[in-house]
Amino acid sequence: MTAEIDDDWLARADVTAPDAIALLADARGLRMLTPFMRRTHTLTSAARSLGRPASSLAHWVPRFVEAGLLERRGEQRRAGVAMPRYRTPARTLVVPFELIPFDTRVRLLDAGRLRILRRFMDGMDEALAASRSFGLSFAAYGEDGSVVDLVESDAERATRAFTDGWRTLELTEDDALELSRKIEALVAHYAERTGPTTYLVHAGIAPDPAFPWRSATDRWG
Repeated sequence: MTAEIDDDWLARADVTAPDAIALLADARGLRMLTPFMRRTHTLTSAARSLGRPASSLAHWVPRFVEAGLLERRGEQRRAGVAMPRYRTPARTLVVPFELIPFDTRVRLLDAGRLRILRRFMDGMDEALAASRSFGLSFAAYGEDGSVVDLVESDAERATRAFTDGWRTLELTEDDALELSRKIEALVAHYAERTGPTTYLVHAGIAPDPAFPWRSATDRWG
């Protein structure tokens, strides 16, 4: 079936209703809604694009409509009963971060973060072992802590094409703003390049949390 060209479709719409947010933050719900973010569909054609039976979408579509995540866009005529056609209010739906309950956003975001972090750590371990140029140093830190660090020579550092580093910095707000922009610009500089090897990139800066939601039992140092 030829995709409909929706010239009047908004690029973005904000979502603030709690029931709509709950549906978007549900991995199953988002999966069922996704076809309608690509183009206008009937229930049957959306299910077909997912490789699922129409019955798997039947109870989701009314919920999406009631929550304002789907709008009706006429009907598809056929022999027998006409089939309603739906699409999302915009191609991209945006929820203000502060409106997403904490446990919901942790569940939604951490799964992706941890998945890529585990791949990053696997790749780093393989690269470190393959280089045969690193050692681990063990030393006391402060009055009751210890520190484990990687040791390498300047010559070895100059030839490796991977890096990893986590540390705390004492910065002014202006310093933090400048550093965050430089990190983003540096990643963007290389983002469009193509090469024979895939690299996983972690780049970020964040303020120390006022309350350690995930790390309350972690020891530092």
